Amino acid sequence: MKCFNVLLVLAITSISSWAVEPAWKLEKWPEGRTLVWANPGEGGEFGVAENWKENGKGAKTAPDRETDILLPKASKPYIVKGGRVDQVRHVVIEENGELQGKHRNELEIWGNVDVKPGGDIHWISIRGDRDTYFNIEDAVFPGKGRTYRHTSKRLPKEKACNSQISHKFQIAKIGTKSVEFVGNVGVSDEVMLQHGKCIISGDFRFSGATNKGAFEVYDGGILEIQSGGRIAPFINTNAKGVYNINIYRNGVLQAGSPERPLTEDAYVCLGFAENDKPGRSGLYSALGSMIRVYSANPKQARLVFTSITSIDGFVDGQGRKVGDPNEDAKGNKGVAMQLAGDVQLDGAHFDYIMSDGIGLFDKDMANDWKNITFGKHCASSNAKNLITKMDADPNSYYHGRGDQKSEYGLTLKAMTSMSKHLGEYEPFQLQTLPENTKLRKVGSGGNQIETPVAVIFNEPVKVEIKTKVPGAKIRYTTDGSEPTGSSPAYSGAIKLTKTTRLTVKAYKNGVGFSPTYTTTYVIQ
Repeated sequence: MKCFNVLLVLAITSISSWAVEPAWKLEKWPEGRTLVWANPGEGGEFGVAENWKENGKGAKTAPDRETDILLPKASKPYIVKGGRVDQVRHVVIEENGELQGKHRNELEIWGNVDVKPGGDIHWISIRGDRDTYFNIEDAVFPGKGRTYRHTSKRLPKEKACNSQISHKFQIAKIGTKSVEFVGNVGVSDEVMLQHGKCIISGDFRFSGATNKGAFEVYDGGILEIQSGGRIAPFINTNAKGVYNINIYRNGVLQAGSPERPLTEDAYVCLGFAENDKPGRSGLYSALGSMIRVYSANPKQARLVFTSITSIDGFVDGQGRKVGDPNEDAKGNKGVAMQLAGDVQLDGAHFDYIMSDGIGLFDKDMANDWKNITFGKHCASSNAKNLITKMDADPNSYYHGRGDQKSEYGLTLKAMTSMSKHLGEYEPFQLQTLPENTKLRKVGSGGNQIETPVAVIFNEPVKVEIKTKVPGAKIRYTTDGSEPTGSSPAYSGAIKLTKTTRLTVKAYKNGVGFSPTYTTTYVIQ
């Protein structure tokens, strides 16, 4: 519909421009149908066709992942309720409209999201095979009587936060396709980046109601903090002892990207806590993970590791003040990290780091870092007193927490769903040999799960790339960038002599391009 297309254009042009165009601005979408909620001001079920209008008439079928929807402005609040069986493409929500999924049964969004002032969106998940954006205009964090809530609790609109989008938030994109969060966004529990890229160019916070939520980056997930972007937990410590942010095997934390380098600082804010043992708070990266900074000027546009207490006026999910910006790290109190991944930093600033707060699997790795500075709130002005040998298990894929079977089960379900979708249209089915993962058991008894961890190779390895499309042309990179026509062409086994992340793309005339495939080989 014309009105919906105009809304999308206005939404896109209202978002600040970047020096390099973000991927979602370059995405081309096929024509889709548009449904408008039939009775603004009156709620109802998302999946009932009679609740929608198409071209001014009653819709014959409910929305699906090829459908765009509009929840129009109304004089009073109304809620459109859906669940995991429901899917939708682009979403525009106007004043007093609310789109709502269910706890552990989140409605899936496959396109762009634009929430206008006075609109709300809750309990959703992100899926898809295209680059998208997510924007809530005038989104507010807790404070001034507004709080985050568990899904089981209902708050009056004037006491709720429109920035709270989900409870157990799941992102699963195919290949390296992305969703970019461009404003204030928050989650009341944990975030599961199950696959694809999550780009943060606004302010993204998590663990707003449970005090146990973590941000977890799984196999094939890329967490990218863009210029001016910030990620932070709402609380200092994690009640389940699973760190604030976890980057598992073949997961990536990066500031900027090769295609869109930093032009100003990007922030990873962590808990300021008593770390008597690893996991109370902080950052964890496993063997086979990667941390990178892509900067246009490493001395001025940096990845900043700091404390949530450094943010003046920072509050938790209930609006309570957290910490004191003037409190320095001391002893085992401060920001902590346990890093086993391939961490190459050129342009990074550390502050509020506790004594021996940066634990490295390979302590000598820090000798190769460039343009590194330390702030005045660190426990020591001498970097040697801040960097030590890693204490934690370097090869974990998931940290046991007592409820891991149900929690990790959400990721297994999501990946099964995306694999099914991939199998419906993707003929290439790229893979590499030899196998570079193995299964490890986490937990015990009926709560035990199996997770993939890295195979550690003790000598150079020759890697073959396989595809099910005969005659397909394959190109690859080893620096984290997307393969292009000028990238190395695959012609035979690739010899790897150090830990390497392979990024692969295939093409065949008449078939098209494959999704981008990534995998990491750990070589000691």
